[in-house]
Amino acid sequence: MMRNWAGLPQELLELCSSNVPWLMLEHYQETLRRECFCLSCKQVHRVLMPEAKGKTCFYSQGWVLTLSSDWELHMLKNSLSRHNYIIKLPNLSKFLDVKVSPRYDIFSTKFVVSASPTTSLDDYMVMVIYERDGRLGLWKPGDKEWTEVNSPNPRNNIADVIFYKGCFVALDCDGRILRCDVNGPTPFQPQIIFKMPQRLIHWEHLDLVQLTTGHPLLLIGAYLVQSATGFLLLVLRWEKCELTRTFRFQVFEIDLNARTCIEVKSLENMSLFLGFNSSFCLEVDEKHHIKPNCIYFADVSSPRLSEEGGGGDMIIYHIEDCTTELYFMAMTYDHSSLPLWIKPSF
Repeated sequence: MMRNWAGLPQELLELCSSNVPWLMLEHYQETLRRECFCLSCKQVHRVLMPEAKGKTCFYSQGWVLTLSSDWELHMLKNSLSRHNYIIKLPNLSKFLDVKVSPRYDIFSTKFVVSASPTTSLDDYMVMVIYERDGRLGLWKPGDKEWTEVNSPNPRNNIADVIFYKGCFVALDCDGRILRCDVNGPTPFQPQIIFKMPQRLIHWEHLDLVQLTTGHPLLLIGAYLVQSATGFLLLVLRWEKCELTRTFRFQVFEIDLNARTCIEVKSLENMSLFLGFNSSFCLEVDEKHHIKPNCIYFADVSSPRLSEEGGGGDMIIYHIEDCTTELYFMAMTYDHSSLPLWIKPSF
């Protein structure tokens, strides 16, 4: 089905055809629309997305994955594009080791597609992180159910996964990087290919302390991102002990062949966009009001855990001097979806 774009303002069409990221927010007053915040024009746009109503949303490679309360999964071509395709995936209950529970909205934390189905036809794969202990699940076109990928860590604890240079690459909570070559001889047996130095991945960083109290910072998040120049980046997010707000980011460049890890002090003309499920790196153009050498972070705190709701950690982190500024303030958002970075390109 083609969407009718004739009535959109020319400036909005130009923004949608650029690489300027948008932040998908919540339903608009229980209608069939989602609110999306554009970084360039600093405005919230209400986008028609009837397929996403009341569902948890994820994003990868220009596709939005929706998860509903009946555990049904659908892949939608980014609704800010000119085309609208829908692909039905097996119900999440099609994991042999899963017992369906009412908390569908926290069952999965990551969705990654290896390539866009519109350009690769049936030559693509989908991987998800699921269950509280961070397991990996894989689906290929034609499969009737999901297949669990066996982690070398008996506790699983997968923190993030991306598709990088022809393979799925994952990070576990022990700082180990795993490669899953689903087209290789052992497609469901990831191999440990790198381990971060323990002093960097420790939950309390003794080298990063609060100047006022001397307490160490707490490691609260780790993200794998491919840079705009093709390098593998690991980003660590630290919080102060007494506040649930981001205090510091660290960026590392990982060379899997040389097995080296170097801290990145400058991204130059690139910036990172980090958040729930969706994280990516872009070369930025200041004419679109995107600042270089920064990390744009979308709040990942659950509204259920805060009386004032989520959305208070929408910050731009300046890598050069470690300062932060707010780019958007959301007092609350829909309980079924956290803010989500998407690329509205055609």
